Amino acid sequence: MKSALKIFGLLCIVPLFVACDQNDESSSYKITGEVISMIPDVSEATDAVEDDSTEEAAEPTDLSNSILTISYETVGADGKSETVTLFEEKFTGSFEYEPDTLEPTEVKISLQVSEDTDPMEISTLIGTGHDVSVALIDYPSPRADQFVLAGTLNQAKDAENKFVVSGNLDFLEENLANDTTVLIYSSVFDDDGNARTQKWGPLLVHEKSFRIEGLVEEPVEAMAIISGSGGSDNFGFYSSTSLILEPQGEFEITKLGNQTEELAATSGSGYHAMLIESWQQNEEYIELVEAWTSELAFLRNPPESPDSAEGEETKQSEEGESETVSEEVADVEEDAEETTESDSDASQIVDAVVPAEGCEDAVSSESQQPTPMSPTHRDTPKYFVLQQQARDVRAKTLRTIVEESDDSLAQYLAMSLRPYTDNTEELAAWQSLAEKFDEAFVAARIKPHIDMLNWAPIARANNAALIPGQRVPEFTLANAKGEDIALYDLLATKDMVLIDFWASWCGPCIGDFPELKKLHAAYEDEDFEIVGVSIDSKKEDWIEGLEEHKLPWTNLGELKDWLGPVTTSYGVLGIPMGYLVDSQGCIYKKHVRPAALKEFLVNRYGMDESLVEPDPETEDTQGVSG
Repeated sequence: MKSALKIFGLLCIVPLFVACDQNDESSSYKITGEVISMIPDVSEATDAVEDDSTEEAAEPTDLSNSILTISYETVGADGKSETVTLFEEKFTGSFEYEPDTLEPTEVKISLQVSEDTDPMEISTLIGTGHDVSVALIDYPSPRADQFVLAGTLNQAKDAENKFVVSGNLDFLEENLANDTTVLIYSSVFDDDGNARTQKWGPLLVHEKSFRIEGLVEEPVEAMAIISGSGGSDNFGFYSSTSLILEPQGEFEITKLGNQTEELAATSGSGYHAMLIESWQQNEEYIELVEAWTSELAFLRNPPESPDSAEGEETKQSEEGESETVSEEVADVEEDAEETTESDSDASQIVDAVVPAEGCEDAVSSESQQPTPMSPTHRDTPKYFVLQQQARDVRAKTLRTIVEESDDSLAQYLAMSLRPYTDNTEELAAWQSLAEKFDEAFVAARIKPHIDMLNWAPIARANNAALIPGQRVPEFTLANAKGEDIALYDLLATKDMVLIDFWASWCGPCIGDFPELKKLHAAYEDEDFEIVGVSIDSKKEDWIEGLEEHKLPWTNLGELKDWLGPVTTSYGVLGIPMGYLVDSQGCIYKKHVRPAALKEFLVNRYGMDESLVEPDPETEDTQGVSG
């Protein structure tokens, strides 16, 4: 019932930044730092090379001008905030500093490698009686270096709301590397109901162990990720586990069964035990995880083809064992074959769509034929089938809590773990849950899910309808100067236009910009234009992105996230999303990325070898285009 939020309130009555009892008395401690080099030793690698060729060794980070600073913020006698610097010296690769005894204080440890680089910063508590260690992980270019805490991360001064996540990762064995880190992240809400991403880490694993102390004011769903460059066959190492972080909760990261692709988190109490351990410690789930990880390992490292009777017997034995892993594999593969037939039917339907009047030239047999995406009997990896069965065990357990529990908070947390795959069932579950919480809680945490589920089928239908030979919807949006631009007015003045949906937070979108700039500069005189449509939710994020990337084409902002009417009418289910259209709005290509765009433009206008770079950017260059 609505009383669940009252529980939250009781958890939050102790003010933040009240020192823990164990921290009442300060004691001596040290702050130390080191450099961990991940640059391979080329001399050792080349000793085994028979010819005279050698690779140029990667250079370590130049620390000759680096400065390391430890400081904290305080309020002066005049009531103004001021910075107190505890330590500032050149960082030569290691340091040791023993501060005068301080009460528990949040400090910022900053490392600026050179005047031309931004400082790398870490926040942590000192004065808790524990040593603090930091490390610069030096990677070969182009990978960016990392500046991280090592062994222990402490950000919890409030004993009432503190959680602890720890683990001894000795069981990872060869997967542990010098740069193995732990990162915990979650979505938390402020007093106004606004969501933000909270991260604890990354924390460098030290002597195979780690300990993270943080604060949460209420139970929240979180994810713990352990990753590093260890592992075999250059796959690196990446594994994760779900958590329900709670005030005063203690969690241990452990091995799950006899594998390490997926980890476990145990607490033995609270919502974590009720929700996570209920399926994660289930014998059936563990057996399925062990089965799919074994199949994945086999796929990554298949044995050599047997060329003897003994080898053939071994193969038959292995096949016999794998057939007993799950009796449901055959059924799933039959379902995949049936889905493939439906894909073929869908292709025929698309072929039968009549082009919009005037858009006949935009249609071609190549552009009309969709590629079947569903797996078939021959190409469905067995590990994938087994992995899905494990997920089904998880989902079934969580759905039981959603549908049968008397604890509304447990139901909400179970829903946050996304146990439903059917849109209609998930929508009904969220709508039912909305009746159990107060208006503010529903508006901030439940209504966004309901809105997205109502939006999804509409967006998918629009996406399916917008194929080559059809016209894109008209829209009018404002540019950065606040001037309204009507799409079809702009199209009438151009030959071809790429409508590019993007956002300032979208890495792949930003990665496309350099090539798009080249193409825009090369074909601008051919009346080719790009119309960027931002789906950012905040105008300042959009403007900042335009200023940073200096996009030289027409830029418009819907600024309503995924649910904006323009984004919805275009069926944008992911970004970057590009529609290439002509002056009449006829779609020539969909899901256009730079390589396909270049091929089209070269075929239409020529100039393959004469692509020009964008004009050099100068201090006088206009940062925001309209």
